[in-house]
Amino acid sequence: MKGLIIKDIFALRQQGKILLALLVFYAVYSVVFQNLSMLAGMIVLLCVMLPVTTMAYDEKSKWDKYALSMPIPRKTIVLSKYLFAIIAEFLAVIIIGILGGIIVFFTGEMVIGEMLVMTLALGGAGLFFLALVLPILFKFGVEKARFIMLLAFFIPSMIVMMLPQLGIEPPSAQTLRFLGYLSPLIVAGLLLFSVKISIGIYNKKEF
Repeated sequence: MKGLIIKDIFALRQQGKILLALLVFYAVYSVVFQNLSMLAGMIVLLCVMLPVTTMAYDEKSKWDKYALSMPIPRKTIVLSKYLFAIIAEFLAVIIIGILGGIIVFFTGEMVIGEMLVMTLALGGAGLFFLALVLPILFKFGVEKARFIMLLAFFIPSMIVMMLPQLGIEPPSAQTLRFLGYLSPLIVAGLLLFSVKISIGIYNKKEF
């Protein structure tokens, strides 16, 4: 599995300069406009796209067909993608924590505690999104699943935005705090369920 993850990292080398440039741009933007949430959101989004990008490379090069000709269990291939996704989100949390801490220190935009909560929440949201999307990618492939991915991202966002217009009050602070405590268990459970579905899909898939 280690070799599979290293393969994905090498596949992303061409994207390194682009990602670094985007990171610098949004860091400067956050300092100038004192908008740390924008930087945090973009970092999480970029890291969410990393495993998707590696799957796109695999699909384009027909790597899965080659990999399955070697003694690599299908389950290992699936697990490597999930582990890579978790590593990417962990990296996002670290980057946000470091850059956010520096920005907060110089701008005083928010207190450190709020920044840490926001960072962990965004990291969890990224894993939640990947848990929903990865089975779809394994089922349909990246090219065919692009529209479904957009729906998976925009539909929940639209629902949240429409709640006030429908007269539905947002959850209370106590409810949000309770959900925050439960969120690690929810995300972990969803990831395990997602892994099981993806393994089932990949085991039946022909290349």
